[in-house]
Amino acid sequence: GQAAMDVEFAARPGVNDSYEFALRDTWPVVIDWEPAIRAMLHEAQKGEAVGTIAARFHNMLAEVIVVLARRIGESKVVLSGGCFQNRYLTERAIDRLSAEDFQPYWHQRFPPNDGGISLGQIVAAGWTS
Repeated sequence: GQAAMDVEFAARPGVNDSYEFALRDTWPVVIDWEPAIRAMLHEAQKGEAVGTIAARFHNMLAEVIVVLARRIGESKVVLSGGCFQNRYLTERAIDRLSAEDFQPYWHQRFPPNDGGISLGQIVAAGWTS
């Protein structure tokens, strides 16, 4: 978790571009990260700022969410799981989904990680009592 937090906190505000990725036309859909990894390594070797690379990486993840939502064809998209403790990623995904006319849903009162799972378990236990 520490490495993920370091990348989140390194992301420079105001960077709007992202790395390219590819989708393989399979089911389930396979995301090909190779173009992004090559670009990140190339930029790092050229001395690009870590904050810019981190921001482009996060922006790419948000674009993956938008592309997958488009491919699946659902207008409502739920953002949940531990990766959405990452504020930069969550806000970017919400902004991009909204801009593309999707309706994003995300945790606002309960955490998206184990705390939310625990709450769900409590609710489920209450139903079986």
